[in-house]
Amino acid sequence: MNVQLRLSGDPEQIEVMVKVLAVVFQLDGSGQLFTNRGSPGVRCYLTARIPHRYDRSEQTEPDPDR
Repeated sequence: MNVQLRLSGDPEQIEVMVKVLAVVFQLDGSGQLFTNRGSPGVRCYLTARIPHRYDRSEQTEPDPDR
């Protein structure tokens, strides 16, 4: 399961939010910051994915290390 994210705010706020999201999700994206048009701050785009071992919507093989 993938979800597209758009984060907008101050660069420091985005950096903190990405670190928090990375605790739960696998994140993909360039991490490139773009200047917001018509509002202050910057934005970035990411794809968040639930790690396979926690995603119950996909069939996975049993974990042999358990």
